[in-house]
Amino acid sequence: MTATDEPRVLKHQVVRGQLDRLLDGMTPGEPFPAEREIAERFDVARETVRQAMRELLVAGRVERRGRTTIVARAKVTLPLAMGSYTEAAKANGLSTYRMLVDWTDLYADDVLAAQLEIAVGAPILQLERVFSTDGIRVGLETTKLPADRYPGLRETFNTETSLYAEMQSRGIIFEKTVDSIETTLPDARESALLTADARTPMFLLNRISYDQHGIPIEQRRSLYRGDRMTFTAIMHSTQRP
Repeated sequence: MTATDEPRVLKHQVVRGQLDRLLDGMTPGEPFPAEREIAERFDVARETVRQAMRELLVAGRVERRGRTTIVARAKVTLPLAMGSYTEAAKANGLSTYRMLVDWTDLYADDVLAAQLEIAVGAPILQLERVFSTDGIRVGLETTKLPADRYPGLRETFNTETSLYAEMQSRGIIFEKTVDSIETTLPDARESALLTADARTPMFLLNRISYDQHGIPIEQRRSLYRGDRMTFTAIMHSTQRP
């Protein structure tokens, strides 16, 4: 490519730009035109419209409601932090709700035992919840806990509240987390729990948390809708003049 060459603009990108301008004049919750109507309006093929719509879905500008597409609300932006996402959402003025999916009794396999530094076969308490903000299901969190460290948790814990706050009430202080982040697609169960299309890109966060003594206290798998969530992180240089 020479200095005078211009990058090729694909047809679906042109349609995407036109749809972005259309969305600028619409309000959240308003029905969005159907693919056939868009194809006729801009005289393009339906597949071109589908490519443009997929980009709008990923960008969080529209969302699916059954067979209908509507204008989406702005993405939820939360800090990528060690604390509770419930508390972070509330601090940003958002209403939050956690819906219990299931409590499950498990036993640690080789991998989980190594992660939590417990014996293979040790009892594990698994808590699975859906995380909602402003009435929209945005996350599915699965937490595995060494059962011996949290006696009576299933009977006493209010699953609509922060698990981190419950841990702290038991004298457990969070000192460190090790997180890994990648992108993935949901399986059929996950997309159903999150009321999301199976093609919706997801953020997958895997976390091991440690207490003030360096002892692992949880293994957490969090799946967040990429079309509804954005995470931010603040970093500081370790260099000194």
